Amino acid sequence: MAGYSNRVNDPQILAAVKKNQKTSMIFSFILVPLPLIGFLIFSFVNDKLEPKQGLIYGACVSAVFLVFALYGLIKARAKNAYEATVIDKKSRRAYRHNSSDDDSYYTEYITVVRTSDGKKKKIVEQEGSQIWAWNYLQVGDRFMYHPQFNFPYELYDKSKAPYIVCVGCMTKNATEDDACKKCGLPLLK
Repeated sequence: MAGYSNRVNDPQILAAVKKNQKTSMIFSFILVPLPLIGFLIFSFVNDKLEPKQGLIYGACVSAVFLVFALYGLIKARAKNAYEATVIDKKSRRAYRHNSSDDDSYYTEYITVVRTSDGKKKKIVEQEGSQIWAWNYLQVGDRFMYHPQFNFPYELYDKSKAPYIVCVGCMTKNATEDDACKKCGLPLLK
């Protein structure tokens, strides 16, 4: 159970990754023109907004959506795989100031790792979002980070793993399973 899986290059897994990337890109670019269309429709239905204003407002909001979609695409491609060891885990209460008077406290979960090239990285996850690294990785665990997968963490020594997570659908599977019980993709073992 020790060692990294050679299944990262399995044709089924690669096809699932390609499909997920294509789907998310299509979804992102479908969202881009929606504000433009929405503002135009609103301007024709409501007398409070001229069609020219609706076109300008919609184009501005759509442009912002496009910038975020392109930024997400570039950032996703810029991430590189790395090998690391967990050296510390800590949590802290943080303060979130909102523009309204709805300020709040939340918990940040910080997993500190040292990469194989000696660099220190922090994986910061927030309460209310997916808490993957904090829940799955323990201090001393050696792992590989695979940015192309929905669940990007692969333990080196899987005998210590409480479960194996499917890289496609993020379902928790028993360590003795060879394929995901939900989607059937091979597990990284």
